[in-house]
Amino acid sequence: MQQKKYTGILFLSFSSNNTHFLLTDHAGQVKAWTTAGRSKIKGVKKNLSLSIFETIRFLEQEANNLNYSYFHVRIKGWGKNKKNIFKILKQSKLKFISVIDITSCPYNGCRIPRKRKL
Repeated sequence: MQQKKYTGILFLSFSSNNTHFLLTDHAGQVKAWTTAGRSKIKGVKKNLSLSIFETIRFLEQEANNLNYSYFHVRIKGWGKNKKNIFKILKQSKLKFISVIDITSCPYNGCRIPRKRKL
């Protein structure tokens, strides 16, 4: 008997110090999560490809356990290694249906500070 395959949503959240991976179903219930710092790696090493390979390997195992075959990917944040992480994800066994960047972007920037009156 063949197992039924499901689709899930993979959220990637980039911050200046860490990368968060969140795997949910279509209802939004969290099924698995991991971060680059979860594997006891500290500091700048969290952004290296070795820690990213470990987190993606963990996600592949969780996807197999949950019978997820395809993913919708939501990317959020400004990270230094955003392109590198996505290249590594493409090389993995995970298959993607759609990729959407949901990063909020300021439309006018910060307000200019007023001039000091003497």
